Amino acid sequence: MAPELSEVIAFIREYTGNRRQAMDASTLLEADLGVCGDDGVELLEDIAKAFNVELCTDEEGYRKTFSLQENEYLFSSEGLDLLGIGRLIDWLRKIPPPVIRDLSIGQLHSAIVEAARLRS
Repeated sequence: MAPELSEVIAFIREYTGNRRQAMDASTLLEADLGVCGDDGVELLEDIAKAFNVELCTDEEGYRKTFSLQENEYLFSSEGLDLLGIGRLIDWLRKIPPPVIRDLSIGQLHSAIVEAARLRS
């Protein structure tokens, strides 16, 4: 059975330790809660285990679950490029900057519900 939105919010609240901020379906994981990089991936892995669903596949990663296009990612990296050297190298190699699609709690809940439906 798929979890309710309130259960997903409770999990994220516990995971992030953020007990004071109001959270609803429109709350963004990165912009509002500061979840990014490896922490974001760990959150998705842990929430998949907690609700017994598969959000990531070996072949497509999270692309199919969250309808990610080429060069789209759910979380920005945690790396620090103070001088912009990495961005300069990418620009010289004509590699476009990554597009970060900040995931809302509502979108994550919908993905969990769909994964639970497919599991049944």
